Amino acid sequence: TRVEHARMHAKHRGHEAMHAEMVLILIATLVVAQLLLVQWKQRHPRSYNFYSKSGMPTKHLSDSVCAVCGQQIFVDVSEEGIIENTYRLSCNHVFHEFCIRGWCIVGKKQTCPYCREKVDLKRMFSNPWERPHVMYGQLLDWLRYLVAWQPVIIGLVQGINFVLGLE
Repeated sequence: TRVEHARMHAKHRGHEAMHAEMVLILIATLVVAQLLLVQWKQRHPRSYNFYSKSGMPTKHLSDSVCAVCGQQIFVDVSEEGIIENTYRLSCNHVFHEFCIRGWCIVGKKQTCPYCREKVDLKRMFSNPWERPHVMYGQLLDWLRYLVAWQPVIIGLVQGINFVLGLE
């Protein structure tokens, strides 16, 4: 088995350098693409934001429709709902309570989905028993970063190990 193992190593000698080069090319491509997007946004904001010649397209939201899910809102903000409650943001837009919570916690967007005004999370989660939802959202955020950055971190570590001649 040692002979087979030695043959395999001899056959695949030099592949580590190729893999490290591929990872570096991937990282360089991602960095260059990000820089190009930032430059595009700074130099040509109209085309970046998809403006038309007449300006930004207008939109109108009915007070009886949730802008997150697009479904009808049946319960008034002042009423206690049986199945669902509604929630009014400081910008006066009304949403299903679970929709706006999901938008803010899971989606990590702390702005109104319709007008992009900042959402006051302290007012939304005034009950101390609701704070674990925010912590759960932070845990999901940490897991997203772990999944997204894990290949880059592993590639960097393997590249450093290769450069230093470590196995």
